[in-house]
Amino acid sequence: MRQVEVVEDEEMPLMLIAQLANKELVAYYDEAISIDLKKELAANLFEIGFPKVDPLLNVLQSYHLDHEVVHYKTYIFPSQPSKDMSVTCLSKHDPNVKAFGFDGFAENVYALERAGSILSACVSTRENVKCGEAWVYTDVAYRHQGFAQKVVSAWAGSLMDAGKVPFYSHKLENTASANLAGRLGLRPVFEEIAITQI
Repeated sequence: MRQVEVVEDEEMPLMLIAQLANKELVAYYDEAISIDLKKELAANLFEIGFPKVDPLLNVLQSYHLDHEVVHYKTYIFPSQPSKDMSVTCLSKHDPNVKAFGFDGFAENVYALERAGSILSACVSTRENVKCGEAWVYTDVAYRHQGFAQKVVSAWAGSLMDAGKVPFYSHKLENTASANLAGRLGLRPVFEEIAITQI
């Protein structure tokens, strides 16, 4: 298990534990955590392995740290997705994008529209010069019609065309997103557990 102490911004959880596809564990700690707490968390993690976190939560409780636990699964696209001409690339400044609530993310929003309204859209929730992570939503009235698959494929294809790696992530309990990852033929690369202070 590798342990890395990294803090890039104030959104860093108390602890982030990731299990890579090769089963290697990586642990990240917020720099605000004391050295003693880090050592105790690391010792417990080494003993229990992934994804069991109850002993870690007991340690945090003993330090009187209220916490929240979220478990994610992340995938990559194994090949270039096919293009669908029904998906449009819109600017986040487009009035329809604003009405859909996707104007707070990346510049390009990949959407399926009908009668001036967006039915489904995908955008990078985070993106840099190397990669991007998908955020997808389909209006409840238009689900189970393959729209999410089309917009995510368009988004991913665009990132790949730009030489970037598209990632798709979801909370472990989000079965709809897990099913979408399966329909897209995505390859899991890691699971992570984020323990944040509340």
